[in-house]
Amino acid sequence: MHGLYFALSALLAFATVQAKPQGGTPSNTPTGYHCPSQDMATFPVGTTTNDGTTMFCSYPAFAGEDPNDFYCKYSATTGQRTQDNDAGFCPNTAVGTGGARRRSAVPAAPVVARAPTPEDIKARSSLKRRMPAEEA
Repeated sequence: MHGLYFALSALLAFATVQAKPQGGTPSNTPTGYHCPSQDMATFPVGTTTNDGTTMFCSYPAFAGEDPNDFYCKYSATTGQRTQDNDAGFCPNTAVGTGGARRRSAVPAAPVVARAPTPEDIKARSSLKRRMPAEEA
């Protein structure tokens, strides 16, 4: 009985050790974030601060403008935008730093444009003729 208990305990311990991820964070995971170099209206970043929790990124319209006029705030841990005080021009996420991206083992096939065949045109025209399902 003790032999079976020992064997099961050893097997469980081995499975637990094997299931543990090796090496911490994956190489394509950002290890930190910084402010985007410009907002979506192409104004360059001005004053920036990072208190470890929140990043403040100012996008002044002209030199010397109050940094609190147009700014974005981001989570310093996730990079997600938390506040948009830039008239809707804040990028959704801050820029990730660190963590090199892994290259794919198989390179992506190049996209090649081609002319549609008669079968493609026929299939597309049949899709246009379909009526949407009526709602009950």
